[in-house]
Amino acid sequence: MVIEQLSILNYKNIEQAELTFSPKINCFVGANGMGKTNVLDALYYLSFCRSHTNPVDAQVVRHGAEFLMLQGKYLTDEGEPEVISCGLKPGRRKRFKRGDKEYRRLAEHIGVVPLVLISPADTELITGGSEERRRFMDVVISQYNLAYLDALIHYGRALQQRNQLLKAEAEPDPAMLDVYEEIMAGAAEVIFAERARFVEALVPLFSRIYARIAGEGESVGLTYESHCARGPLIGQLRDGRAKERIVGYTLHGTHKDDLTMELGGYPVKREGSQGQCKTYLVALKLAQFLFLKQTGRRQTPLLLLDDVFDKLDSRRVAEIVRLVADANYGQIFLTDTNREHLDRILEQSGCDHALFRVDEGRISHEAE
Repeated sequence: MVIEQLSILNYKNIEQAELTFSPKINCFVGANGMGKTNVLDALYYLSFCRSHTNPVDAQVVRHGAEFLMLQGKYLTDEGEPEVISCGLKPGRRKRFKRGDKEYRRLAEHIGVVPLVLISPADTELITGGSEERRRFMDVVISQYNLAYLDALIHYGRALQQRNQLLKAEAEPDPAMLDVYEEIMAGAAEVIFAERARFVEALVPLFSRIYARIAGEGESVGLTYESHCARGPLIGQLRDGRAKERIVGYTLHGTHKDDLTMELGGYPVKREGSQGQCKTYLVALKLAQFLFLKQTGRRQTPLLLLDDVFDKLDSRRVAEIVRLVADANYGQIFLTDTNREHLDRILEQSGCDHALFRVDEGRISHEAE
């Protein structure tokens, strides 16, 4: 899938922009804080119905503006046109449309425009808590499996209700605990099975891409850990009631799942240099890209690279450029503060491209 045109009105610091893109590489250059990342975030918003950098919708509306509007004109891999539009006014319901039809549930849109973003925030996958790594799995799987997204929603609601009962002063009603635990256990079966399948399919792609970028001398590992691997969750929840009543929250379940990330058999968080950690994350996200392309609607995702080459040596940068310039990776959007750096990258790629200058939220097409 490619996006041919993007219209932006009042998104973050961008007052208005009408952009026409190259089907291959699109570069945004400018100083820090000018709005390069905001362009990529607008693309992300049209795919996921939310910002990647700010969970509060009202805060992505440009200061002083009353509303925002986004519209993307896409072509599927089969050449069919798609128009996705969004309107948001603080205090009112967010509206998303596919063509002329408005979505009844925003969840129905997830996966229509598959997208993979690599950004500086990805370091949290390594340095952050397990919730970051669960979110990584959830963002991928939700793009091709609506039943999984529904299971996440049902599990989260039941978990919240169970925790409220556990921390209440009054002794919880066992029958109510039974109800919430059954909902959690049923949803957890779906979540656990899909996460396990995803990681199993991702690992060989990830290992191959890492070896290509870093060379054959380094090996990586990625292992999925879950309480559900011990057996059905329902028994663990019921056996844990007494202890969980003391602590006031649920100790077992898929909300505790994690990914073990290793480099050379040791935790990458502890052993990896900055360059190795960055390579690990880039390879992981590029593996995610290839996995999504082969799964679900089988559409080529958009690939967004936000300041991705920082902390990487020239050899690894060159290898990544050669890798993503391949036809397998479709349309690419990348940001950088250095025009000369981008020119070298574009020269190495040999691909069709467009270059844009971003200055205080104003976006202009840059001459060759």
